[in-house]
Amino acid sequence: MFPTRVLRSTLQKLPHRETVPMAYDLHMPQRSLFQNLNEKHTEPIVFLHGIFGSKKSYELDSKMIAHGTHTPVYTVDIRNHGQTSHAMPFNYDTLAQDVKEFCHVQGLKSVKLVGYSLGAKISMLAALKYPELVKSAVIIDNAPVKQPYIELYMKQYVKSMLHVLEEAKIKTTDKDWKNKASDAMKKFLPNGVIRKNLLVNLVNKKPDGFESPVVNFDEGLIQFLNPIRQMEEAAVKDVTDWPEESTEGLKYNGPVKFIKGLKSPFINEEGMTKIQDIFPNNEFANVNSSHDILDQRPTEYVKIICDFFNAHRYESAPSNTIIGHKDFKTTIDMRV
Repeated sequence: MFPTRVLRSTLQKLPHRETVPMAYDLHMPQRSLFQNLNEKHTEPIVFLHGIFGSKKSYELDSKMIAHGTHTPVYTVDIRNHGQTSHAMPFNYDTLAQDVKEFCHVQGLKSVKLVGYSLGAKISMLAALKYPELVKSAVIIDNAPVKQPYIELYMKQYVKSMLHVLEEAKIKTTDKDWKNKASDAMKKFLPNGVIRKNLLVNLVNKKPDGFESPVVNFDEGLIQFLNPIRQMEEAAVKDVTDWPEESTEGLKYNGPVKFIKGLKSPFINEEGMTKIQDIFPNNEFANVNSSHDILDQRPTEYVKIICDFFNAHRYESAPSNTIIGHKDFKTTIDMRV
């Protein structure tokens, strides 16, 4: 433990920034044979990944959601992930502010949020603090409460990644660098799916346009696109936290779909109670999965998202569009 404390005391700090521009990819829906199907370009979907994830993590799923909902999908890199700037703080109020700023810069006045794990908490907070911005949301396996009981998971994630950087020290020229990194992480993470998700930010060369004050590619070693050493504490304390003070008395009355993993500890009884209190217009879908829903049940969760957004979209559709036409609404009502 002593060497770790010395390392932390001499560690280069990340800059403090109230907001950072988030890197993103935009997935457009396939063109429909019906020219007036009411593609909701004014109400796109913004997909927020989990801790140590990336906008690339579920790229195919995001394309399927875009096609299935006839809606553009923005996938973003949260600060300290992927190609978004490295900066502190990393608390939820700041991360939600980043989402608001992203929407402002992109000219998005009304969005639908999809958030997984870390991204789920950011989405819930954004809905509570900026209800005029958030049309609806899908929250994947998380709850608006403090979760000290998942700190152990976060610690193992960080330990495995630090082990790759500080012990394995794999050269960028090693042709088997990613497999060797995965093998090194097994000491702390036997679950191959989790390792795969954490490795999405591991690279053997500096990406075009990537800049970081703390990630050094000059050493000839593979690197994570996350400032792991600087995030060691934040990834444990901030990620498991929930901003009770800034959300006191707030409720979000828009439609919210919660997807809960039946084998996951992330939504417990306390979380369920809080959800019912501050998200009264909620629906639940239970899936037979651990927290890794996006990997264990990819087709199922994508269908749940598409069905939810499609079921609600005709309610606000202009009457001169196909899905806004009274005959279309009558047909939907009869099916339901």
